[in-house]
Parts: sequence; structure tokens; C-alpha cells
Amino acid sequence: MNCEICGSTIYGPPKRIVIEGSRLLACMRCSNLGEPDVKGDAPTLQNASTPRPLGSPKSTKPTVSRLPREVEELEITEECPKLIKKAREKNRMSQQDLAEAVKERLTIIQKIELGKMTPNLRLTHTLEHVLRIKLLLPRKEPEIPVGKMDQSELTLGDVIQYKKKTV
Repeated sequence: MNCEICGSTIYGPPKRIVIEGSRLLACMRCSNLGEPDVKGDAPTLQNASTPRPLGSPKSTKPTVSRLPREVEELEITEECPKLIKKAREKNRMSQQDLAEAVKERLTIIQKIELGKMTPNLRLTHTLEHVLRIKLLLPRKEPEIPVGKMDQSELTLGDVIQYKKKTV
């Protein structure tokens, strides 16, 4: 184990200290640079044996939040309001009928058709199912031309070369 301050190998038990609000493991030499960390000590036997409340998580380790695969790979088409309105009229449904079919408020359907609001993923799937249309398309990355850059464009490398020449 290495000291988080000086990087040297810690022989013996490490010292937990707090420097400017950060908890660090330090060697004996660096342990006097901060305040002793009283919260970071190992839990006592009394604290370890107390049962935790039902429904509380077992660990407090932060989870890595990733978006669902559908959100990463699919996007709502830009013609979504037009497609929804056209399909609704084709099925001879009023906005109220569509709102009841997808279990949403009428104002939500009105805002979506006007383009003032985009539906969330759940509502998009429901609208696709009820109206029998495709609103989610595979995400397309913008293509970047790989040709030679114009001579008029200035790059960071050009700036560095310019600075070297002027010194």
C-alpha cells in the first residue's frame, strides 16, 4: 500500500487523515500534514451488529449509471409530430381518443402534435404500437470528411509551431 500524499510504501498500519476535506491514507511522515480522520475509522462491533432497516441498500458503493441500450442506439425521428397526427387522422381518431388509448392526458398529445414536446421512451413505444407507425430510428453519427484540411484552417499544432518560431 502506498501513501496517497508522497507515494512511498507504507510500512505498518496506514493513518487516515483529512486534508482540506479529502480523506487520505498517509504514511507516518505525512500523517502530521492533516487532521486525524475520526469518521473513516473501522466500524466498532456495536455499529456492525446493528440491523439495517428493511429496504435499505446493502452497500453505499455508487452504481455506474448507464443509459438503456435503446436510448443509446435509437432516436426519435424529427417528423414525429407530423407522423403522429397523420397516423391518428388515418385511424379516424380524435386527440382525446388517442390520449385514452395511450393512457396520457389530452394536453400531452396536443403538445406532441404541435412539436412543443417530445414523448419519452415509454410513450413513444406506446404510440408506435397504437398507431402502427415507426417513430424510433437507429441513431446516425454525423459523417466527418476525412479529406485534407484547407490551408486556411489554423490548427493547434500550427499555433505551437508559430510560437516556437517567434521565440
